[in-house]
Amino acid sequence: MSQNGSLAVSVIIPTHNRAAKLRVTLEALAEQETPSGLGWEVVVVDNGSTDDTLEVFRAVAMRAPGRFRYVSEPSLGKSRALNAGLKVARGDVIALTDDDVSPAKDWVATAATVLDTWKVDGAGGPILAHWEAPAPPWVLGSRRLLDILAIMDYDKPAMLPVPAHMHHPQIWGGNMVYRRATLIGLGGFDPKLGPLGGRRFCGEDVDVVRRMLATGRGMAYDPALTVYHRVPSARLRRAYFRRVMWDMGEGDAFSTTTLPRGKSLFGVPVRRLIRVARSAMESALHTLQNRPGAFHDQLDCIHAAGFSWGQHRRAMRERRNGRPPRRAVSASAPAIRADR
Repeated sequence: MSQNGSLAVSVIIPTHNRAAKLRVTLEALAEQETPSGLGWEVVVVDNGSTDDTLEVFRAVAMRAPGRFRYVSEPSLGKSRALNAGLKVARGDVIALTDDDVSPAKDWVATAATVLDTWKVDGAGGPILAHWEAPAPPWVLGSRRLLDILAIMDYDKPAMLPVPAHMHHPQIWGGNMVYRRATLIGLGGFDPKLGPLGGRRFCGEDVDVVRRMLATGRGMAYDPALTVYHRVPSARLRRAYFRRVMWDMGEGDAFSTTTLPRGKSLFGVPVRRLIRVARSAMESALHTLQNRPGAFHDQLDCIHAAGFSWGQHRRAMRERRNGRPPRRAVSASAPAIRADR
């Protein structure tokens, strides 16, 4: 620790009503293997939990007195929780992960050096699957579904951005490292983005990466910085992916800059409603015909319907607040995956 009280690394974990999952993550952090003299801390941000999150925190914190810190952020939203943790973090490096992720034993030690190794302001690495039940072939064989499950298994180092034709690697919220000063300089995380309570909205992490790159700051993907995403059996069902795509569509509607122009019905452009109806009929036909890719057609349709529902909710909210719906070109959608 330096004379001003700063540490090398602050690990920030936002959590909401997932005490059992959080316990496993904190235990993995308690077992980290770090060099002698490395100063680091774990900041758990309780985002309005009503379960026994605090009791779980206390039980694990007793194993390493002074290492774990607890912060309460009652206003729901992962981005709000991350920003609350950022405010109190003492580390020169901020390492971010989730409450259903188990970092490798050298994750903190790697986080402490990866930015200087690459001479960058931000970095990420693999998010490998820890299947809590055997994953079916239709999941394992689909890059899109693995993305939704937040599995990033690219095994080669790279500087971002990668060429436009390459889908990987990407840096996602389950495994991100930043210089604290840089992250604060960017304004932290956008509270309009990210999971909200039990809703699987996303994009807060991808948004920070985009802003980093847009301002000329370097971002690296390093396979040595590894975590393991614990995937339960409930997420290996088609119903889960359908629900995720609805939530993501709705979240995208709230995160776009503005609503598009044109005639609308209940706040949703009529042209969009027509497209969604056509997509639903085509998807149903492909499913009945058992066509290859029919399930992905369903997901596209559900995302579009969720987006329309989000547009409706957003328009109604703005009218209640006395503001007319804003109109202009919408922002591009974030990478699709669910990390909660």
